[in-house]
Amino acid sequence: MKQLKFLAFVFVLALAACQPDATDEPTPDQTEAIDFVGTWNRDSVLLNDVYPSKLKVRVETEANFGVYILNADLQTGIMNLSGSDFAITWKYTSSTKSILISELDWMGQTYLVQTVSKNKLILTGYKDTGDGNQVERILYLTRK
Repeated sequence: MKQLKFLAFVFVLALAACQPDATDEPTPDQTEAIDFVGTWNRDSVLLNDVYPSKLKVRVETEANFGVYILNADLQTGIMNLSGSDFAITWKYTSSTKSILISELDWMGQTYLVQTVSKNKLILTGYKDTGDGNQVERILYLTRK
């Protein structure tokens, strides 16, 4: 019986020796800037009417609706829709995890950025319609 207890004790010590020591490495900064530079496919563009009661009604769904090309100057780019290029401007703010994009019909639109993965993003923005309602615009982007 003593041998069994001794073997159990040795086994526990061996396991404890295999455990990694605690490190003093800092916790990763979750507000770190996202690398937006490059080409992003607009997989889906969804528009919802949002009423004061918070009711949302889908009014438009576009699949594979263009491409954003965001330049390395961190402020200019191109939106390609159906083979036509349109100039856009953009600016990411890491402190609020938001991106401001100015494009056709959506000038100066601020989107909250949800990171799905390194190469997938969801952008959500709202525009007041003037009658107490809002239009919610959701962009699903994949890096090309």
